[in-house]
Amino acid sequence: MPFSFASRRAVLRVAGILFSVVLLAACNDSNNLNTPPVPELPPEPQGPGTIVEVAVEAGDFTTLVAALEATGLDQTLSDEAATFTVFAPTDAAFEALGQDTIDGLLGDTDTLSDILLYHVLSGQAVDAETALSLAGTTIEMANGDIAALTIRDGALFINGAEVIVTDVEASNGIIHAIDAVLTPPADAEPAGNIVEVAVAAGDFTTLVAAVQAAGLDTTLADPDSTFTVFAPTDAAFAMLGEEAIAALLADLDALTDVLLYHVISGAAVDSVTATSLFGEMVEMANGDSVTIDIRDGALFINNSQVVIADVPATNGVIHAIDMVLTPPADEVGTIVDVAVANGSFTTLVAALQATGLDATLADEAATFTVFAPTDDAFALLGEDTINSLLEDTETLSNILLYHVIADQAVPAETALTLNGSDVEMANGDSVTVTVTDGNLFINDSQVIIADVEASNGIIHAIDAVLMPPM
Repeated sequence: MPFSFASRRAVLRVAGILFSVVLLAACNDSNNLNTPPVPELPPEPQGPGTIVEVAVEAGDFTTLVAALEATGLDQTLSDEAATFTVFAPTDAAFEALGQDTIDGLLGDTDTLSDILLYHVLSGQAVDAETALSLAGTTIEMANGDIAALTIRDGALFINGAEVIVTDVEASNGIIHAIDAVLTPPADAEPAGNIVEVAVAAGDFTTLVAAVQAAGLDTTLADPDSTFTVFAPTDAAFAMLGEEAIAALLADLDALTDVLLYHVISGAAVDSVTATSLFGEMVEMANGDSVTIDIRDGALFINNSQVVIADVPATNGVIHAIDMVLTPPADEVGTIVDVAVANGSFTTLVAALQATGLDATLADEAATFTVFAPTDDAFALLGEDTINSLLEDTETLSNILLYHVIADQAVPAETALTLNGSDVEMANGDSVTVTVTDGNLFINDSQVIIADVEASNGIIHAIDAVLMPPM
């Protein structure tokens, strides 16, 4: 069939269309080759989770998280609309309680909730910098009780727990890890006034007798007054010796001064508040001041340890202490003057006089530290040994000088830092200074009364006579 002009035109039209399609596809391919791909945007960074989520993710608070879940407080601390500061005990902190205690708490959710809320500040996120600025004060926790913030050796403490990790951020607050579980103050009902509670306790018979002898029992029973009493136990008074106690009971002015040195008037200072006063001087009812200290986690008033804290009374609070506090003397004599006036060192004074060392220790131009055995300490040697020593003044002098550090007055605070050290005494031999359970020992003799000041040095009473090495 002959190829017509019209057919030819139709073929050309189709060919043109096909060419255009091919050309367009080629252009598209060229554009694809020359246009870089659009990069994918990274996902927006996620902020920290809630207090509970952060604690779970950390992995070191599994017991805390379990306790929160057992009490339902995990829901509280997950509230994005609230703000909290949590002092979070680590798993190691909980382990120190013992598994039986932990299991008991998990079965007593009311008590457990109270404890957990004692670790929480509600309504604010307090970072470490702010917490450090609050050192020396108390803060109210979410359970309504107070906790003390202190700085010790550069570290932040809440009550007796050290803050070991700070400023762990959460979306609804901040976490500080601590190395011990905090225990809220006990809620105990008082059984009577200060005097009634002391009498009922049965462990303050000497104190009660002294208070009655001085006529202070009426004062400390006053329902319209408030007191804090640091109460020496019977064992604390016994360390003074019977002669010293009898001398005090016979001198009502001195007795009253000593007793009032154990009393804060006008305030019931609980142990948490006292802890917040770490390193501070506190004025007592006799006008003199004591120093608040914390050693190995224990609360000390001067060098006396609080062994039972927060015994409530209707007109204040009692803290039992293990040593009688001695007020600083107004007019201080020499080492020998102070020893004579004290009344508990009659054998020591007699020995000094027998050897002529009384003149040495009375030298106002010299300085000494004397570890002074009480009469009870000398009595342990036996009368025959004492008489023999008094006749052998050369041996006696060597023994006495073994109780003396020459040329310096070493307070107990300094002596405590010498734990494990040997110190040369005035006879040329050395003693070993140790600290056991917060108590200072010179060889095997315990310092039972520290820092008795003299015009030419300092005296520390000890409970046994030191014997130089043979």
